[in-house]
Amino acid sequence: MIKKISFIGSGNVASVFAEKFSSVNIDVINIISRNQKTGKELAQKVNAKYYKSIRKLDECDMIFICTNDDNIVKISEELPDVLVAHTSGNTSISSIKGKKRKAVIYPIQSLSKNEKVSFNEIPFCIEASDLETKAKIHELLSKISKNIHTINSSERKLIHMSAVIVSNFSNFCYIMGYEILKEKNISFDLLKPLIQHTAEKNLNREPKKNLTGPAARKDFKTIKEHLALIDNKNYKKIYKIISKTIIDKYEK
Repeated sequence: MIKKISFIGSGNVASVFAEKFSSVNIDVINIISRNQKTGKELAQKVNAKYYKSIRKLDECDMIFICTNDDNIVKISEELPDVLVAHTSGNTSISSIKGKKRKAVIYPIQSLSKNEKVSFNEIPFCIEASDLETKAKIHELLSKISKNIHTINSSERKLIHMSAVIVSNFSNFCYIMGYEILKEKNISFDLLKPLIQHTAEKNLNREPKKNLTGPAARKDFKTIKEHLALIDNKNYKKIYKIISKTIIDKYEK
């Protein structure tokens, strides 16, 4: 049974996980972070010891690596041989080096400090080096969520890529729309009911069935007029690429 855990990192993911596990009586032993300000703040919140150096880690049952993907290999090599897990969607479990027991716990959700989320609504993808480790990870995670799925590294990479498209890319489209309207002093609030309605439809049926608009209708006149309204060259390119992709898809 995993009773004592530590975190490498003090950003959004580390903060949300540490505070949630602490709230269900899992002891958070250490917060290791190069950022002294956020590291000390998080350590204080979860009654843990803050250290800047990995070398000062206290004994624990499990260590979470919650850092940039590029740092996972190097950090894992410096850790003691206990159960080590990372939380990356795009990084293979094999990136954890020199450990007999290792795992991945990837939440399919954007996590931010000080934002409350319902953990039971978040799908968690888990992967482990062996069945015993998988059972321990599942037991630990079940204290904060029942929405747990066993997903291997290649499947998780595809899920992460798709999550970037539906979340990050769509959010950038919101930014484009917001900025284009703001330049003409038009409120973005006018689009919010449309955004909500579209999202709700896509939750209830295949997204392809919900696609409308000038590209789906092959309304080339409207597309041309829209392009003339866009001053930003990059935004114009994005509009062209997406419109062409939709037109080509619906020609089949």
